[in-house]
Amino acid sequence: MSQFCQESELIKPVSDYFKINGYKVRYEIRIGFCRADIVAFKDKKTTAVELKLHDWKKAIIQAKNYQLGSNYVYLAVPLSRAYNVLRKAEYYLKKEGIGLLIVNEKTFDVKKYINAKHSKKQIGEISLSTINKNMFKGSRYIFL
Repeated sequence: MSQFCQESELIKPVSDYFKINGYKVRYEIRIGFCRADIVAFKDKKTTAVELKLHDWKKAIIQAKNYQLGSNYVYLAVPLSRAYNVLRKAEYYLKKEGIGLLIVNEKTFDVKKYINAKHSKKQIGEISLSTINKNMFKGSRYIFL
């Protein structure tokens, strides 16, 4: 089993997982004081994802921040790291309503291990139309 060396290697399998399920995906979206690695939009549902290879404690802090601006929040980790995260944080993830996605290093399959709960901490909302508008703000190009 080959190991992921960088968090960026998790982007494709996780974004593909959401795209296959009918979501529109955007990357590095600011939510509060952090940037969510992936934000997926479907209907009026917003899902933020934090990708982590190491330092899952920091990932949980970031995920809690994302709950302020999105409906659902997931932490995505490689299969080789999942046991450690589950052993030390499964109870806390479930308690906080943070879901867990596990990415298989060999097959690049993504499995939902813990379902995220709808955020009760949400005080703002991120919309796909706002993100699309702001992506090209200040640009000298005109997009029709």
